[in-house]
Amino acid sequence: MALQDRIATLREQLEHPAPKKWYKKWWGILFLLCLFLLISFIVASALYVYRTARDINLNRSSLETAQMLQESKLLSEGQNNYFMGTTTPKVTIVEFADFACPYCKDNFPVVRELGLKYKDDVKIIYRDYLGHDNSLDLALAARCAGEQGKFWAMHDKLFTNQGKIALTDLPLLAQQIGLKVNDFNTCLSSKKYLMHVREDINAAEGFDITKTPTWIINGNQSSYKIEGAIGRDDFIKIIDSLLP
Repeated sequence: MALQDRIATLREQLEHPAPKKWYKKWWGILFLLCLFLLISFIVASALYVYRTARDINLNRSSLETAQMLQESKLLSEGQNNYFMGTTTPKVTIVEFADFACPYCKDNFPVVRELGLKYKDDVKIIYRDYLGHDNSLDLALAARCAGEQGKFWAMHDKLFTNQGKIALTDLPLLAQQIGLKVNDFNTCLSSKKYLMHVREDINAAEGFDITKTPTWIINGNQSSYKIEGAIGRDDFIKIIDSLLP
C-alpha cells in the first residue's frame, strides 16, 4: 500500500472511529457488574443452603448418637442402684451379681479393693440378677439396708456369710451393721424394692446376660461385656487400659 493510501486510511479511522463493543460501553460494564453480583449472590445463597442443610443433618445425627449413648448408659447403669467410686468416672463398671452366687462371692473382695484403689477414676455399680433359691430376699435385704445408708455394709455381710445363714438371720445381720431393725424388717417383709430388682433383671436380659457375675464396662461408649469372675490382676489390666 502506498504511503498516501496509508495516510488516508489512518485519517479515515481517526475521523470515523469504529463503534465501541457493547461490553466496553458504560452501560455494558454496569450490566456485567450487576450480572456478576447476581451470580455471586446465587452461588452464596446456594452454599448457605447447602451448609445449613449439612449442619442440620450433622446436628440431627449428633443428637441421635447422643440419645443412643444415653439410652445405652441408662440401660446398663439403671437409676436405682448403689455404686462405689466417683460420680464423674473415666471408666464405669456395672456388675450384675447375685448374693447367693458363689462366683460373685469369690469376686467381691476384688471389687471392693479396686473400688477403693480407683475411687477417683472409676464408678462400680452393683445390680441384681437372680439365679438361686434365696436370691430375691437377699437382694431386697441389701436394698432395705441401703435405705438406711448401709447397702455396702450389708453387701459385704451377705457375701461373707453366704451359705452360713438362713433368711431368718437377716435381722441379725441388720442389727450387726447398725440398722434400725424394725424399719428393716418392715421394708423386707413388704418387698418394698421389688420393682427396682425387676428393673435390674430386665436390663440384664437386654444385654443377654445369663450368668453371674457379668460385667458391662463403659456401657455408654465402647461397651463390652465380660462374663464370669475376673481375677485381680486381670481386672487391673482392664481398668488401666481404659483410663486415659
